[in-house]
Amino acid sequence: MSTSVATAPPRRPARHRPLGAWYVVAVLASLIALYALAYVVVGPPMYPPNLSASFRARPWGIYPHAFFGALALGIGAAQFHPAMIRRRRALHRTLGKVYVGACLVAGAAGLYMAWYAYGGAVPRLGFGTLAVLLLATTWLAFAAARRRDIATHRAWMLRSYALIFAAVTLRIELPLLIMSFGGDFDPAYKTVAWLCWAPNLLWAELWLRRRRLEPAALAELRAVA
Repeated sequence: MSTSVATAPPRRPARHRPLGAWYVVAVLASLIALYALAYVVVGPPMYPPNLSASFRARPWGIYPHAFFGALALGIGAAQFHPAMIRRRRALHRTLGKVYVGACLVAGAAGLYMAWYAYGGAVPRLGFGTLAVLLLATTWLAFAAARRRDIATHRAWMLRSYALIFAAVTLRIELPLLIMSFGGDFDPAYKTVAWLCWAPNLLWAELWLRRRRLEPAALAELRAVA
């Protein structure tokens, strides 16, 4: 008489999110961060011709905005790497504090510079709104982390970085807009003052809404809490 031994079905390997998108974001963020740092190191020769007069007149605005914006752009990308979140929590917290400080300085300087933005009321309002939203989302992310509300912290931090990433999307979109407007800088700049950040924020909201519907999301948040 033969007996059969029940065997458990083979365990399915853990699913890992593809990191391709993260590498694209990290590379783009690094390149634009280096470009922004050139504003500080090289100075006026790096300024776009149409914006040079305003930047030269307000070095106390453009230098902090460029330096701390570059710092936030680079650190923020690293903060979203899964290994940083799950295995290097102490470093994640430390860099998070640096990111928050950099965003607050960059946002405050950006709000000041927005008042004098080239092109009149439309870009001033666009860049001013970006600065206010950056300050608000970053502070809300920090406040949520302080009270250990990890889900809320991560949601606000994603929004904050989507806004900081406007530095990247602006540099991609502006040349394309100039070409689409037949080489005219003025309408392109008025458009990019809104287009560089509004779609980023919309993407963040859509991604967060989708994640709320995934059962695995809650378990992941508990794992890193």
